This record gives sequence, structure tokens and C-alpha cells, in this order.
Amino acid sequence: MKIIRTRQRPFLVVIDVFFTVLAWIGLLYLLVTGLWPLISTHSGPRLDAEFFDALGTLQIYLWVALVNALILISWARYQQRKSRSYAQRRLPAPVVNDQGLRKSFGLTGDRLETLRMPGSMTIHNDDDGQISQVVPHFFRIAADQKAIPLASRLPAEDERLKQL
Repeated sequence: MKIIRTRQRPFLVVIDVFFTVLAWIGLLYLLVTGLWPLISTHSGPRLDAEFFDALGTLQIYLWVALVNALILISWARYQQRKSRSYAQRRLPAPVVNDQGLRKSFGLTGDRLETLRMPGSMTIHNDDDGQISQVVPHFFRIAADQKAIPLASRLPAEDERLKQL
């Protein structure tokens, strides 16, 4: 089971494998050079104080490695569980209807309609976070007024198009 599931570039994977193999070779070299003189003597393996000192040191290294492994695995599991809760927080916010907006921000019908209008506006809040005032920054056009068509505003442009 993989704990870390991030993808790496192939070049970084090669570097990671290279340094891991190099570290294992270094560990095996140190173990062999440290234990070989204790085992290969002319009169057979020496089981004296030096051998037990070496085994005691090796045992300390193994306990430190075990504690490090437990700490790293615990930290990885903690981060994995924490990331699941973050993923739930990243879900899109639920859709709020008009009644929810009115209740949440203390809006009246007029303010809600003003907020729905296009354009920029300044919204003022009170100390409780409720909307106290909405100031629109646009001019309202009455329904009976129509926009002037663009073609009637630019007669010279219309003349140039006829010539082409």
C-alpha cells in the first residue's frame, strides 16, 4: 500500500532511486566492514566483548530506525486523514434561495431587488454583519425609454459600408 501518492517526473524518480540504492549500499558496506573482522579470524568467530558491543550498537540503530519509521508513518496517516476533511470543505457551496439570503443578511425585498440589478454598487454592513444600505452606482433607465440603435448614431460609418 502506498502512503504517498503524488506523481513525480521520471527524472526525479531516477534520482530518488539512485540515492536510495546508494544509501542501501552504504549501509551494507558499513555493516560488513564493522562485523566482518569479528567473524573472520583464523581461530573462528570471536564472541568476546567487542562482538557484543557491536551488537549493542546495532540494536540501538535498529531501535532508532523503528521509532523514526513509526513517527513518519503516523505523520503520513494523520496528513491523509486531514486531507480527506479538507476535500469535503472544498465542495461547492450549497445554492441559497431568496428566503435564505433574506434570513442570512437581513435583507428587505427592495434591497434584494437592488442587489439583483446589473452594475456596480457599494454595500454597507452593520456591526452584526447584516446589510444596512445598498448604494447603486448606475442610472436607471425607465422602461418606456429605448436605447438608440447604433446604426442611427453613426451615419458616416453606414455610408462607408455602402461604398464597399
